[in-house]
Amino acid sequence: MRIAMALYADVSHDSRVLREATTLADAGHDVTIVCIAGAAPEGAPFRVIAGHPARGGVLPDGSSPFLRDDGASKVKRVARRVGWLKGYVSSIRAWGRWAVASAGPVDAWHAHDLTGLAAVAPLVKRPTLLVYDSHEIFLETGTAARLPGFGRRLLQRLERRWVSLAAALVTVNEAYAEVLERRTRPRRIVIVRNCPPRREIAEGSAAAPNDRIRDVVGIPADAPVALYHGAFARHRGIEPAALAMLEPGMERHHLAILGFGSIRDELEAMAAEPRFGGRVHVLPAVPPDDVVDWVGSADVDVIALERSTLNHWLCTPNKLWESLTAGTPVVVSDFPVMRQIVIDDPAGALGTVCDPVDPASIAAAIRAITEASPEARAGWRARCREAAADRWNWETESARLVELYASLGAADRGAAGS
Repeated sequence: MRIAMALYADVSHDSRVLREATTLADAGHDVTIVCIAGAAPEGAPFRVIAGHPARGGVLPDGSSPFLRDDGASKVKRVARRVGWLKGYVSSIRAWGRWAVASAGPVDAWHAHDLTGLAAVAPLVKRPTLLVYDSHEIFLETGTAARLPGFGRRLLQRLERRWVSLAAALVTVNEAYAEVLERRTRPRRIVIVRNCPPRREIAEGSAAAPNDRIRDVVGIPADAPVALYHGAFARHRGIEPAALAMLEPGMERHHLAILGFGSIRDELEAMAAEPRFGGRVHVLPAVPPDDVVDWVGSADVDVIALERSTLNHWLCTPNKLWESLTAGTPVVVSDFPVMRQIVIDDPAGALGTVCDPVDPASIAAAIRAITEASPEARAGWRARCREAAADRWNWETESARLVELYASLGAADRGAAGS
């Protein structure tokens, strides 16, 4: 099949989109990613076409006035929000027209998130198929979660209408699937977790991390390293994790913050504050294929998402799977889905849980891992890697994506033959 992926974002660090495109291309499909920015990695079996709205277009760059309060009067805030929404909707529509024209004839559009769906769904005509890949419960995150009630209801109706046009909805875990099925009534739902591929584990390598973070930052070999990696955005638990470094017993710990996003300047200013004594470090994002190696150089990965939305409450973020693959035990928010994976693993715990808004709780959860015996720490790492190899890996998850498109292609051929 000729498959075009619509991504209203930069593809450079989107591991899910890159993995899905590679998998479908390796399965024999002709795959093109149409996005705002980015390029295909060297040797990739798919194409990337990148372009953004004309000058003055509103991009998904964190500029939304719904995400910050600048102290302006209510009238000015409302005016800014209305103007931003009009510009954003206009930009998505214009980008969708450009995307469909640029991709040329295709057999299926694979729309990533609600922005990708909104861009192309109104333009897809039978017999071209449409698949909606909802990386999250989109209406429960970012600007969408902060819209006034009538705006959210309108978006929900539109999402349901566009999903009715889709042959299938793909999402990342059972909890999201339950919510999306209730809200959008898809014809078919497929769960594809964004786990990294399996990794060969060298004999004896499960006991200790590599030294990438320590080498780059200059952290002493005997100082415990906690990591936050991912998007630099609010409500991700970055600030509470930094404050945990100030708790009693954390004097030797360092926190590395690895990634990219709209609040980078704020995080760099925070890291420079004298109270942290140079123990908080902000590092640039690394290519998706290198993330697991960097995560593997930490003693513990902190995933203290705050319960700001339903999306966070039910999430299984990419960083969780990356940590398990790297063999790095995790500290996760004590939320039901993540707790089940981390605490209730059949082979034993893969990390600890915390109250994500309480720095003392985060510190205690970190210390439960970093202050364990060398044998216990080696056990954490071994269990994480074994869980990733046995259950949480791309080979297992991607099989469902390949089967979906095989069945869609077969149905399409059958319809053409009749």
